[in-house]
Amino acid sequence: MTDDNLAVYQMRENNYKLTEIAKAMHKELNYIEIIQRQNNRIGKKLYREDDEWQRLNARRNKHRNEALSNGKS
Repeated sequence: MTDDNLAVYQMRENNYKLTEIAKAMHKELNYIEIIQRQNNRIGKKLYREDDEWQRLNARRNKHRNEALSNGKS
């Protein structure tokens, strides 16, 4: 094998390796995007549930304070 043929062979091999690396990185980025979307959905759900809990707690406290101010317990 001549030096030119060897250089071409090495270039093709490197190109193949880089292509495989790029495919793997693209796949990993896709997985990361999926995980981020799932985390965003979970975060939004937790925020809504916390917001609802805050409203219910405020309503309960309001009723409790009204009852205490009226002399009831």
